[in-house]
Amino acid sequence: MTFIHEHELCITGQAFMYLLNKHTQFLRRIISYIKIFARMAPKQKERVINELKGLGYITLMCGDGTNDVGALKHADVGVALLSHPYDASKAGEKRRRKEEGNKTNPSLDDFCQPVSNANSYSSLTNLKKPLVQHSTRRTDAPAGARQIRYNPVSNTTTRRLEQMMKDLKDEEKVQVVRLGDASIAAPFTSKYTSIQSICHVIKQGRCTLVTTLQMFKILALNALVLAYSQSVLYLDGIKFSDMQATVQGLLLAGCFLFISRSKPLKTLAKQRPIPNIFNAYTLLTVSLQFVVHFGCLMYVVREAQATVPCEKINLEAEFKPNLLNSAVYLMALALQVATFAVNYRGHPFMESLLENKPMLYSLLFSGSAVFALASGISPELTEKFELVELPVEYRKALLSCITVDLMACFIIDRMLCFLLGDMRFA
Repeated sequence: MTFIHEHELCITGQAFMYLLNKHTQFLRRIISYIKIFARMAPKQKERVINELKGLGYITLMCGDGTNDVGALKHADVGVALLSHPYDASKAGEKRRRKEEGNKTNPSLDDFCQPVSNANSYSSLTNLKKPLVQHSTRRTDAPAGARQIRYNPVSNTTTRRLEQMMKDLKDEEKVQVVRLGDASIAAPFTSKYTSIQSICHVIKQGRCTLVTTLQMFKILALNALVLAYSQSVLYLDGIKFSDMQATVQGLLLAGCFLFISRSKPLKTLAKQRPIPNIFNAYTLLTVSLQFVVHFGCLMYVVREAQATVPCEKINLEAEFKPNLLNSAVYLMALALQVATFAVNYRGHPFMESLLENKPMLYSLLFSGSAVFALASGISPELTEKFELVELPVEYRKALLSCITVDLMACFIIDRMLCFLLGDMRFA
Protein backbone atom coordinates (compact mmCIF):
# COMPACT_ATOMS: atom_id res chain seq x y z
CA MET A 1 0.00 0.00 0.00
CA THR A 2 3.03 2.30 0.22
CA PHE A 3 3.01 2.51 -3.57
CA ILE A 4 -0.59 3.75 -3.53
CA HIS A 5 0.16 6.53 -1.05
CA GLU A 6 3.23 7.74 -2.94
CA HIS A 7 1.76 7.83 -6.46
CA GLU A 8 -1.37 9.09 -8.20
CA LEU A 9 -3.17 6.27 -9.97
CA CYS A 10 -4.82 6.19 -13.40
CA ILE A 11 -7.23 3.52 -14.64
CA THR A 12 -9.04 2.81 -17.91
CA GLY A 13 -12.61 1.70 -18.29
CA GLN A 14 -11.65 -1.85 -19.27
CA ALA A 15 -9.31 -2.21 -16.30
CA PHE A 16 -11.95 -0.79 -13.97
CA MET A 17 -14.53 -3.37 -15.07
CA TYR A 18 -11.99 -6.19 -14.71
CA LEU A 19 -11.17 -5.20 -11.13
CA LEU A 20 -14.84 -4.68 -10.35
CA ASN A 21 -15.74 -8.18 -11.51
CA LYS A 22 -12.65 -10.12 -10.40
CA HIS A 23 -11.13 -8.17 -7.50
CA THR A 24 -13.93 -6.08 -6.02
CA GLN A 25 -12.43 -5.65 -2.57
CA PHE A 26 -9.07 -4.57 -3.96
CA LEU A 27 -10.79 -2.00 -6.19
CA ARG A 28 -12.68 -0.55 -3.26
CA ARG A 29 -9.42 -0.17 -1.35
CA ILE A 30 -7.69 1.78 -4.11
CA ILE A 31 -10.56 3.63 -5.81
CA SER A 32 -10.25 6.64 -3.52
CA TYR A 33 -6.60 7.02 -4.61
CA ILE A 34 -7.35 6.94 -8.34
CA LYS A 35 -7.04 10.45 -9.79
CA ILE A 36 -7.74 9.79 -13.49
CA PHE A 37 -10.49 7.62 -15.01
CA ALA A 38 -9.66 7.37 -18.73
CA ARG A 39 -11.72 6.03 -21.65
CA MET A 40 -14.78 5.32 -19.53
CA ALA A 41 -18.07 4.28 -21.11
CA PRO A 42 -21.31 5.89 -19.82
CA LYS A 43 -22.23 2.82 -17.77
CA GLN A 44 -18.73 2.64 -16.35
CA LYS A 45 -18.99 6.25 -15.19
CA GLU A 46 -22.18 5.34 -13.36
CA ARG A 47 -20.44 2.40 -11.68
CA VAL A 48 -17.59 4.65 -10.52
CA ILE A 49 -20.05 7.08 -8.93
CA ASN A 50 -22.02 4.29 -7.28
CA GLU A 51 -18.87 2.63 -5.91
CA LEU A 52 -17.70 5.90 -4.36
CA LYS A 53 -21.14 6.52 -2.87
CA GLY A 54 -21.16 3.00 -1.48
CA LEU A 55 -17.93 3.77 0.38
CA GLY A 56 -19.56 6.79 2.03
CA TYR A 57 -18.16 9.55 -0.18
CA ILE A 58 -20.16 12.61 -1.23
CA THR A 59 -19.80 12.67 -5.02
CA LEU A 60 -19.87 15.52 -7.54
CA MET A 61 -19.94 14.91 -11.28
CA CYS A 62 -19.52 17.45 -14.07
CA GLY A 63 -19.99 16.76 -17.77
CA ASP A 64 -21.09 18.30 -21.03
CA GLY A 65 -22.44 15.44 -23.15
CA THR A 66 -24.98 12.65 -23.40
CA ASN A 67 -22.47 10.09 -22.15
CA ASP A 68 -22.36 11.91 -18.79
CA VAL A 69 -26.12 11.93 -18.13
CA GLY A 70 -26.18 8.65 -16.18
CA ALA A 71 -23.33 9.64 -13.88
CA LEU A 72 -24.85 13.08 -13.35
CA LYS A 73 -28.10 11.49 -12.20
CA HIS A 74 -26.40 9.16 -9.71
CA ALA A 75 -24.04 11.78 -8.25
CA ASP A 76 -25.01 13.74 -5.15
CA VAL A 77 -24.24 16.97 -7.02
CA GLY A 78 -24.33 17.32 -10.80
CA VAL A 79 -22.86 20.23 -12.77
CA ALA A 80 -23.50 20.49 -16.51
CA LEU A 81 -21.03 22.38 -18.70
CA LEU A 82 -22.18 24.09 -21.90
CA SER A 83 -20.54 22.93 -25.10
CA HIS A 84 -21.10 26.33 -26.78
CA PRO A 85 -20.79 29.02 -24.12
CA TYR A 86 -21.79 32.62 -24.64
CA ASP A 87 -18.84 34.63 -25.97
CA ALA A 88 -19.32 38.11 -24.58
CA SER A 89 -16.15 39.48 -26.19
CA LYS A 90 -17.28 38.48 -29.68
CA ALA A 91 -20.67 40.12 -29.24
CA GLY A 92 -19.04 43.27 -27.85
CA GLU A 93 -16.66 43.43 -30.81
CA LYS A 94 -19.58 43.26 -33.25
CA ARG A 95 -21.39 46.08 -31.44
CA ARG A 96 -18.23 48.19 -31.45
CA ARG A 97 -17.75 47.73 -35.20
CA LYS A 98 -21.37 48.63 -35.80
CA GLU A 99 -21.05 51.86 -33.80
CA GLU A 100 -17.86 52.83 -35.63
CA GLY A 101 -19.58 52.19 -38.96
CA ASN A 102 -22.48 54.46 -38.04
CA LYS A 103 -20.06 57.26 -37.13
CA THR A 104 -18.12 57.02 -40.41
CA ASN A 105 -21.27 56.88 -42.60
CA PRO A 106 -23.86 59.35 -41.24
CA SER A 107 -25.97 59.12 -44.43
CA LEU A 108 -27.12 55.70 -43.23
CA ASP A 109 -29.34 57.38 -40.63
CA ASP A 110 -31.65 58.51 -43.40
CA PHE A 111 -32.46 54.91 -44.26
CA CYS A 112 -32.27 53.15 -40.86
CA GLN A 113 -34.68 54.32 -38.17
CA PRO A 114 -34.51 53.14 -34.54
CA VAL A 115 -36.47 49.93 -34.08
CA SER A 116 -36.91 47.45 -31.28
CA ASN A 117 -34.71 44.36 -31.03
CA ALA A 118 -37.64 42.05 -31.67
CA ASN A 119 -38.47 43.63 -35.04
CA SER A 120 -34.98 44.76 -36.12
CA TYR A 121 -34.42 41.93 -38.59
CA SER A 122 -37.87 42.21 -40.21
CA SER A 123 -37.55 46.01 -40.49
CA LEU A 124 -34.24 45.75 -42.33
CA THR A 125 -35.72 43.13 -44.65
CA ASN A 126 -38.64 45.40 -45.53
CA LEU A 127 -36.25 48.28 -46.09
CA LYS A 128 -34.10 46.25 -48.46
CA LYS A 129 -37.00 45.20 -50.75
CA PRO A 130 -37.53 48.58 -52.53
CA LEU A 131 -33.78 48.97 -52.96
CA VAL A 132 -33.52 45.54 -54.60
CA GLN A 133 -36.50 46.29 -56.86
CA HIS A 134 -34.92 49.60 -57.82
CA SER A 135 -31.65 47.82 -58.63
CA THR A 136 -33.49 45.27 -60.82
CA ARG A 137 -35.19 47.97 -62.86
CA ARG A 138 -31.86 49.70 -63.32
CA THR A 139 -30.33 46.47 -64.69
CA ASP A 140 -33.06 46.09 -67.33
CA ALA A 141 -32.54 49.63 -68.63
CA PRO A 142 -30.15 50.50 -71.51
CA ALA A 143 -26.46 50.92 -70.83
CA GLY A 144 -26.57 54.68 -71.23
CA ALA A 145 -29.47 54.98 -68.86
CA ARG A 146 -27.69 52.78 -66.32
CA GLN A 147 -24.70 55.08 -66.39
CA ILE A 148 -26.92 58.10 -65.83
CA ARG A 149 -28.94 56.51 -62.98
CA TYR A 150 -25.98 54.96 -61.17
CA ASN A 151 -25.81 56.35 -57.64
CA PRO A 152 -22.71 55.42 -55.59
CA VAL A 153 -24.38 56.50 -52.33
CA SER A 154 -27.28 54.08 -52.88
CA ASN A 155 -24.87 51.22 -53.72
CA THR A 156 -22.85 51.88 -50.54
CA THR A 157 -26.01 51.97 -48.46
CA THR A 158 -27.13 48.61 -49.84
CA ARG A 159 -23.83 47.02 -48.90
CA ARG A 160 -24.06 48.53 -45.43
CA LEU A 161 -27.58 47.16 -44.98
CA GLU A 162 -26.49 43.70 -46.05
CA GLN A 163 -23.61 43.81 -43.59
CA MET A 164 -25.91 44.93 -40.78
CA MET A 165 -28.37 42.13 -41.54
CA LYS A 166 -25.53 39.61 -41.43
CA ASP A 167 -24.31 41.00 -38.10
CA LEU A 168 -27.82 40.78 -36.67
CA LYS A 169 -28.09 37.13 -37.66
CA ASP A 170 -24.72 36.34 -36.06
CA GLU A 171 -25.62 38.25 -32.90
CA GLU A 172 -28.90 36.40 -32.53
CA LYS A 173 -27.06 33.10 -32.84
CA VAL A 174 -24.49 34.11 -30.23
CA GLN A 175 -27.05 35.29 -27.66
CA VAL A 176 -28.93 32.01 -27.67
CA VAL A 177 -27.54 29.82 -24.89
CA ARG A 178 -27.76 26.28 -26.22
CA LEU A 179 -28.08 23.89 -23.33
CA GLY A 180 -26.43 20.51 -23.74
CA ASP A 181 -27.92 17.11 -23.01
CA ALA A 182 -26.14 17.10 -19.65
CA SER A 183 -28.28 20.02 -18.46
CA ILE A 184 -31.33 17.75 -18.41
CA ALA A 185 -29.89 15.55 -15.66
CA ALA A 186 -27.83 18.09 -13.68
CA PRO A 187 -29.33 20.45 -11.09
CA PHE A 188 -26.62 23.03 -11.87
CA THR A 189 -25.58 24.34 -15.29
CA SER A 190 -22.50 26.47 -15.92
CA LYS A 191 -22.33 28.93 -18.80
CA TYR A 192 -18.64 28.22 -19.25
CA THR A 193 -16.69 25.12 -20.21
CA SER A 194 -14.22 25.48 -17.34
CA ILE A 195 -14.58 23.27 -14.25
CA GLN A 196 -13.98 26.36 -12.13
CA SER A 197 -17.73 26.36 -11.58
CA ILE A 198 -17.27 23.42 -9.18
CA CYS A 199 -15.49 25.73 -6.76
CA HIS A 200 -18.38 28.20 -7.03
CA VAL A 201 -20.90 25.47 -6.21
CA ILE A 202 -18.91 24.37 -3.15
CA LYS A 203 -18.44 27.94 -1.90
CA GLN A 204 -22.12 28.78 -2.34
CA GLY A 205 -23.15 25.53 -0.69
CA ARG A 206 -20.93 26.09 2.32
CA CYS A 207 -22.15 29.66 2.71
CA THR A 208 -25.77 28.50 2.58
CA LEU A 209 -25.12 25.72 5.10
CA VAL A 210 -23.40 28.05 7.57
CA THR A 211 -26.16 30.65 7.19
CA THR A 212 -28.82 28.02 7.88
CA LEU A 213 -27.04 26.71 10.98
CA GLN A 214 -26.52 30.16 12.44
CA MET A 215 -30.17 31.02 11.80
CA PHE A 216 -31.22 27.96 13.83
CA LYS A 217 -29.06 29.12 16.73
CA ILE A 218 -30.36 32.68 16.59
CA LEU A 219 -34.00 31.63 16.37
CA ALA A 220 -33.62 29.21 19.28
CA LEU A 221 -31.96 31.77 21.56
CA ASN A 222 -34.37 34.58 20.66
CA ALA A 223 -37.36 32.32 21.26
CA LEU A 224 -36.06 31.30 24.70
CA VAL A 225 -35.32 34.89 25.71
CA LEU A 226 -38.71 36.13 24.55
CA ALA A 227 -40.52 33.23 26.24
CA TYR A 228 -38.93 33.96 29.61
CA SER A 229 -39.53 37.70 29.29
CA GLN A 230 -43.19 37.25 28.50
CA SER A 231 -43.60 34.70 31.30
CA VAL A 232 -42.07 36.99 33.94
CA LEU A 233 -44.30 39.86 32.93
CA TYR A 234 -47.38 37.68 32.73
CA LEU A 235 -46.92 36.44 36.31
CA ASP A 236 -47.20 40.04 37.52
CA GLY A 237 -50.04 40.87 35.14
CA ILE A 238 -47.82 42.98 32.84
CA LYS A 239 -47.26 42.82 29.09
CA PHE A 240 -45.49 44.66 26.28
CA SER A 241 -47.40 47.53 24.73
CA ASP A 242 -48.24 47.67 21.04
CA MET A 243 -45.65 50.40 20.51
CA GLN A 244 -42.95 48.37 22.24
CA ALA A 245 -43.73 45.26 20.21
CA THR A 246 -43.71 47.28 16.97
CA VAL A 247 -40.34 48.87 17.71
CA GLN A 248 -38.88 45.50 18.66
CA GLY A 249 -40.08 43.94 15.40
CA LEU A 250 -38.72 46.78 13.27
CA LEU A 251 -35.28 46.73 14.91
CA LEU A 252 -34.93 42.96 14.48
CA ALA A 253 -36.41 42.84 10.96
CA GLY A 254 -33.30 44.41 9.44
CA CYS A 255 -31.06 41.90 11.22
CA PHE A 256 -33.11 38.96 9.94
CA LEU A 257 -33.09 40.38 6.42
CA PHE A 258 -29.41 41.19 6.03
CA ILE A 259 -28.02 38.13 7.82
CA SER A 260 -29.25 36.04 4.88
CA ARG A 261 -27.58 38.34 2.32
CA SER A 262 -24.05 37.24 3.16
CA LYS A 263 -21.93 36.23 0.19
CA PRO A 264 -19.24 33.52 0.12
CA LEU A 265 -15.58 34.43 0.04
CA LYS A 266 -13.65 34.28 -3.22
CA THR A 267 -11.19 31.74 -1.82
CA LEU A 268 -12.19 28.20 -0.87
CA ALA A 269 -11.45 27.40 2.77
CA LYS A 270 -9.43 24.32 3.74
CA GLN A 271 -11.73 23.27 6.58
CA ARG A 272 -15.28 22.08 6.18
CA PRO A 273 -18.33 23.49 7.97
CA ILE A 274 -20.32 21.45 10.47
CA PRO A 275 -22.70 19.34 8.37
CA ASN A 276 -25.75 19.23 10.69
CA ILE A 277 -27.36 21.03 13.59
CA PHE A 278 -27.28 18.13 16.05
CA ASN A 279 -23.65 18.32 17.17
CA ALA A 280 -21.82 19.07 20.38
CA TYR A 281 -20.83 22.60 19.39
CA THR A 282 -24.31 23.81 18.44
CA LEU A 283 -26.09 22.25 21.40
CA LEU A 284 -23.52 23.47 23.93
CA THR A 285 -23.25 27.00 22.60
CA VAL A 286 -27.04 27.46 22.55
CA SER A 287 -27.41 26.01 26.05
CA LEU A 288 -24.57 27.99 27.64
CA GLN A 289 -25.55 31.25 25.96
CA PHE A 290 -29.10 30.85 27.22
CA VAL A 291 -27.77 30.20 30.74
CA VAL A 292 -25.98 33.56 30.57
CA HIS A 293 -29.09 35.28 29.16
CA PHE A 294 -31.26 33.65 31.81
CA GLY A 295 -28.97 34.79 34.62
CA CYS A 296 -28.93 38.38 33.34
CA LEU A 297 -32.70 38.47 32.98
CA MET A 298 -33.20 37.11 36.50
CA TYR A 299 -30.82 39.73 37.88
CA VAL A 300 -32.64 42.55 36.08
CA VAL A 301 -36.06 41.33 37.26
CA ARG A 302 -34.99 41.00 40.91
CA GLU A 303 -33.34 44.41 40.95
CA ALA A 304 -36.44 45.98 39.42
CA GLN A 305 -38.73 44.34 41.97
CA ALA A 306 -36.42 45.43 44.79
CA THR A 307 -36.24 49.01 43.54
CA VAL A 308 -39.97 49.51 42.99
CA PRO A 309 -42.32 47.04 44.73
CA CYS A 310 -44.92 45.55 42.43
CA GLU A 311 -48.41 46.95 42.60
CA LYS A 312 -51.62 45.17 41.88
CA ILE A 313 -52.33 45.51 38.17
CA ASN A 314 -55.79 45.96 36.74
CA LEU A 315 -55.84 43.88 33.56
CA GLU A 316 -58.85 45.78 32.21
CA ALA A 317 -57.25 49.19 32.59
CA GLU A 318 -55.33 51.02 29.87
CA PHE A 319 -51.67 50.05 29.50
CA LYS A 320 -49.36 51.97 31.79
CA PRO A 321 -45.58 51.34 31.75
CA ASN A 322 -43.64 50.64 34.92
CA LEU A 323 -40.06 49.87 35.88
CA LEU A 324 -40.36 46.10 35.53
CA ASN A 325 -41.92 46.36 32.08
CA SER A 326 -39.32 48.83 30.82
CA ALA A 327 -36.36 46.92 32.28
CA VAL A 328 -37.42 43.52 30.94
CA TYR A 329 -38.23 45.01 27.54
CA LEU A 330 -34.86 46.76 27.18
CA MET A 331 -32.94 43.74 28.45
CA ALA A 332 -34.76 41.31 26.14
CA LEU A 333 -34.25 43.59 23.13
CA ALA A 334 -30.54 43.99 23.93
CA LEU A 335 -30.10 40.22 24.30
CA GLN A 336 -31.74 39.54 20.94
CA VAL A 337 -29.51 42.08 19.18
CA ALA A 338 -26.45 40.61 20.93
CA THR A 339 -27.48 37.14 19.75
CA PHE A 340 -27.18 38.27 16.12
CA ALA A 341 -23.77 39.84 16.71
CA VAL A 342 -22.33 36.86 18.61
CA ASN A 343 -23.64 34.05 16.41
CA TYR A 344 -22.82 35.62 13.03
CA ARG A 345 -20.30 33.17 11.56
CA GLY A 346 -18.26 35.16 9.04
CA HIS A 347 -14.88 33.82 7.90
CA PRO A 348 -13.78 31.42 6.50
CA PHE A 349 -16.99 30.51 4.66
CA MET A 350 -18.73 33.87 4.21
CA GLU A 351 -18.24 37.60 4.54
CA SER A 352 -17.26 38.85 7.96
CA LEU A 353 -19.45 41.23 9.90
CA LEU A 354 -17.27 44.17 8.83
CA GLU A 355 -17.58 43.16 5.16
CA ASN A 356 -21.35 42.67 5.31
CA LYS A 357 -22.11 46.39 5.55
CA PRO A 358 -25.94 46.21 5.63
CA MET A 359 -25.82 43.71 8.51
CA LEU A 360 -23.24 45.80 10.37
CA TYR A 361 -25.24 49.00 9.99
CA SER A 362 -28.42 47.23 11.09
CA LEU A 363 -26.74 45.94 14.26
CA LEU A 364 -25.20 49.34 15.00
CA PHE A 365 -28.55 51.07 14.54
CA SER A 366 -30.40 48.58 16.75
CA GLY A 367 -27.68 48.65 19.41
CA SER A 368 -27.62 52.45 19.40
CA ALA A 369 -31.39 52.56 19.82
CA VAL A 370 -31.23 50.20 22.81
CA PHE A 371 -28.40 52.21 24.37
CA ALA A 372 -30.26 55.49 23.87
CA LEU A 373 -33.41 54.12 25.50
CA ALA A 374 -31.56 52.45 28.38
CA SER A 375 -29.32 55.43 29.16
CA GLY A 376 -32.20 57.91 29.12
CA ILE A 377 -30.44 60.38 26.82
CA SER A 378 -33.73 61.68 25.46
CA PRO A 379 -36.72 61.70 27.86
CA GLU A 380 -39.02 62.54 24.95
CA LEU A 381 -37.89 59.42 23.08
CA THR A 382 -38.40 57.30 26.19
CA GLU A 383 -41.91 58.62 26.63
CA LYS A 384 -42.67 58.13 22.94
CA PHE A 385 -41.83 54.43 23.18
CA GLU A 386 -43.97 54.06 26.32
CA LEU A 387 -41.09 53.46 28.73
CA VAL A 388 -40.40 54.91 32.15
CA GLU A 389 -37.24 56.73 33.15
CA LEU A 390 -34.91 54.38 34.98
CA PRO A 391 -33.26 55.33 38.29
CA VAL A 392 -29.59 56.25 37.95
CA GLU A 393 -28.21 53.29 39.91
CA TYR A 394 -30.50 50.83 38.21
CA ARG A 395 -29.58 52.26 34.81
CA LYS A 396 -25.89 51.64 35.46
CA ALA A 397 -26.62 48.10 36.58
CA LEU A 398 -28.69 47.44 33.45
CA LEU A 399 -26.02 48.73 31.06
CA SER A 400 -23.31 46.76 32.90
CA CYS A 401 -25.42 43.60 32.71
CA ILE A 402 -25.88 44.03 28.95
CA THR A 403 -22.13 44.50 28.44
CA VAL A 404 -21.22 41.46 30.56
CA ASP A 405 -23.77 39.31 28.74
CA LEU A 406 -22.41 40.29 25.31
CA MET A 407 -18.79 39.60 26.25
CA ALA A 408 -19.55 36.31 28.03
CA CYS A 409 -21.62 34.93 25.13
CA PHE A 410 -18.95 35.92 22.61
CA ILE A 411 -16.19 34.18 24.58
CA ILE A 412 -18.30 31.04 25.07
CA ASP A 413 -19.20 30.76 21.39
CA ARG A 414 -15.65 31.29 20.12
CA MET A 415 -14.10 28.87 22.60
CA LEU A 416 -16.60 26.13 21.76
CA CYS A 417 -16.13 26.77 18.04
CA PHE A 418 -12.37 26.40 18.46
CA LEU A 419 -12.64 23.22 20.55
CA LEU A 420 -15.62 21.46 18.99
CA GLY A 421 -16.52 23.34 15.80
CA ASP A 422 -14.96 23.65 12.36
CA MET A 423 -12.06 25.82 13.59
CA ARG A 424 -10.25 22.74 14.88
CA PHE A 425 -9.63 21.68 11.26
CA ALA A 426 -7.88 24.92 10.33
